[in-house]
Amino acid sequence: MQEDSKINNHTHKVSVSQQWGTARLRFLFLLPMSLMIALIIFVLGIIIYEYTTRDVEKGVIHIRASVQNFYEESIRYDAKALQAILHTLRQNDNLATALTQRNRDDLLRLASPLFEDIKRDFEITHLYFSGVDRVNLLRVHTPLRYGDTINRITMLQAQKSGAVAYGVELGPLGTFTLRVVAPWYDNQTHKLIGYVELGMELNQVIEKLQNFFGVQPFIMINKEFLDQTKWEAGMRTLGRTAHWNHFANKVLSEQSTYKLPPVLAEHLIRGEVIADTSIINLIYEGLSYRVTSLPLHNAGGIAVAEMILLTDVSKEEKIARKTLYEGIIIVFVAGAILFAFFYWLIGQIGQRIEQNEKKLHDIATHDGLTGLYNHKFFYTLLENEIIRAERYQHHTSLLLLDIDHFKNVNDTYGHRSGDMILSGLSKRLMSRIRTTDSVCRYGGEEITIILPETDIMIAKQIAENLRVLIEHEPFEIEDNQHIKVTVSIGVSVYPQHATKASTLVSVADTALYKAKENGRNCVCVYETEEKKS
Repeated sequence: MQEDSKINNHTHKVSVSQQWGTARLRFLFLLPMSLMIALIIFVLGIIIYEYTTRDVEKGVIHIRASVQNFYEESIRYDAKALQAILHTLRQNDNLATALTQRNRDDLLRLASPLFEDIKRDFEITHLYFSGVDRVNLLRVHTPLRYGDTINRITMLQAQKSGAVAYGVELGPLGTFTLRVVAPWYDNQTHKLIGYVELGMELNQVIEKLQNFFGVQPFIMINKEFLDQTKWEAGMRTLGRTAHWNHFANKVLSEQSTYKLPPVLAEHLIRGEVIADTSIINLIYEGLSYRVTSLPLHNAGGIAVAEMILLTDVSKEEKIARKTLYEGIIIVFVAGAILFAFFYWLIGQIGQRIEQNEKKLHDIATHDGLTGLYNHKFFYTLLENEIIRAERYQHHTSLLLLDIDHFKNVNDTYGHRSGDMILSGLSKRLMSRIRTTDSVCRYGGEEITIILPETDIMIAKQIAENLRVLIEHEPFEIEDNQHIKVTVSIGVSVYPQHATKASTLVSVADTALYKAKENGRNCVCVYETEEKKS
C-alpha cells in the first residue's frame, strides 16, 4: 500500500513539473513574440500615421499653391475685363466732350446708366473721371465726393507711362480693390483730356476661393499701411466695432466673411508669424485645421497684407485614423488587404489632386464665356507653331476676326445677347475648323484662328468661307429672336509677313483694320510695304 502511494505521488510531481515546463516554454516563446508583434504594430502605426499626415500636409500645400494661382489669375482676368470696358467707354464721344469741358453734370448724366449696367453685369463698384492734373471730377458711385487729387499707385503709373495701369490697391477702410486706370486721349488731336478709372472689390474673388477650394480665408492687413483714425472712423460709420489694438501689428479686414476662430486669434495676438512655407495645426470645436498664409501685394509690389488660409482637414484626418485602425487589424488578416486599402486611399487623394490640377489648367488656358483658348494661352500656341513651322519650313497662317458693329448689338439687344452671339460664334467656328487648327478668344469680340501648315491662298479661302458662313446663318438670342452679324477678318502668314508671334498678330490687326476701312464684312490679307509701293 505504501509503495502504491509513493508511485502515485511521484507521478503527480512529474505531471506538475511537465505542466510547469510547458507553461514556461510558452511564456518564454510567446512573450517575445507578443512583444515583437506589439512592436511591429506600434511601428506600423507610426509609419501609417506619419505617412497619412504628410499626405494631408501635401494636400494642404497643393491647395495653398492652387489658391495663389487662382487668385493671381483672377486678378489678371478681371483686369482684362475692366480694360475692355474702359476701351468701350473711351469710344463714347459725348463722355469725351463732357470730360474735356470738365462738365460734372453731363458726366454724371451720361455715366450713371452705364455704371449701373456694368455694376450689375460685372460687379464693378467704382467709376472715376479725373482731369489731366489727376484732380477728381466725378465719382459716379458717390457723386458728392470730388475735387481731391488722386495719388493712388495705379493713377501715378498711368500718368507716368501714358498707358493703362492696373493693380490691387488697399483702401483706407482696409478693403482690397482691383483698379484699372486709363488715360483718355482726344480721338482727333490725340491730346490727353483726362483719366477714367474702374474699380472692383475683391469680395467675389474671396468668395470663389471659399466655394472652389473649401478654405476659410482671413485677410490680415499690416497696420503700417493704414491710418488708425480714418480706419476707426470708417468702422464706426459702417456700424462695426473697430478692433485696432486687438492684434499687435495687424488688423482683420472686413472682407473676411468668416468669424476668426479664437484659437487662431490667440495665435495672432501673441504676434506669432505664419511664414509663407509653414503649416500650423489647430483644433477648434472638435475639428482639425491646417493654417497657411499667402502674402498680398499692392499695385506697387509691396506686401501690405497676408491671406491666412484655414483648411478643414478633419475629414482627411478621420480617414487617416480609420486607415490606422484598419491597417492594424489587416496586419493580422493579410498583407494583401492592407496593400489594397492603401492603394485605394492614395488613388482617392491622387484623383482629387488631378481633378484640381485639371480645373486650374482649364481656368488658366480657357476663356470662361466661349470655352476657347484665352489670350495668354493664344500666344503660347502661336509661338509653338512658329517654332515648328521654322523647323520644318512650313507656313503658318493667322486669322484675326472681329464682329462688325458689336457695340450696336450690345446696345440694342443687351450684353447677354452679345454674350450668346460670342458663344454661338465660337461653337460655329470650332465646328468648321480642322483638328490641327486652334481658335482663341483674343479679347472682347476679337477671335484668332491659328492655321498650321497653311499658305496664304488657303488661309484666305478659309477666312472667306467662315465669313460667308457667319453672314448667312443668323444667331439665335433670347426670346427666340434671330439676328444676323457679319465679321471682318485680317490674315497674316508666317514667314512672308512676320517671323515673330507679336509681329504676326500686329500685321493681322493691320489687315483687320484695312478690312474695316473697306466697309467691313470682308477679308483682307496683309500687304507688305514692297507690295503697297
